[in-house]
Amino acid sequence: MNFNVSRKLKSDNQPNSNEANSNIKQEIMRELLRQVRRSYNFALAITTASALMTLSGVGLLYFNKVPEASLTTTGGVLASLHSVQLAKEAKEELRQMIDED
Repeated sequence: MNFNVSRKLKSDNQPNSNEANSNIKQEIMRELLRQVRRSYNFALAITTASALMTLSGVGLLYFNKVPEASLTTTGGVLASLHSVQLAKEAKEELRQMIDED
């Protein structure tokens, strides 16, 4: 009879495998959300910088510096498009991972 009681105590002290899996999944989701937030913040910073770059290109155009203006404006637009694309890909990856659960 003591054997059954001690066996029951041991099983009560061990974590449930479903709970452990659930905790692991929650930790993974938290990490993914943190990464997505950072990628959006990074994309926002890049977009802001590229917008300033584009505006400076327009300013150069007013000073009749057409070659410099075209390079600056093109660089700003390309950086903005790329950062938006990165944020979009991160969002899609998160959606796929959520749907797999």
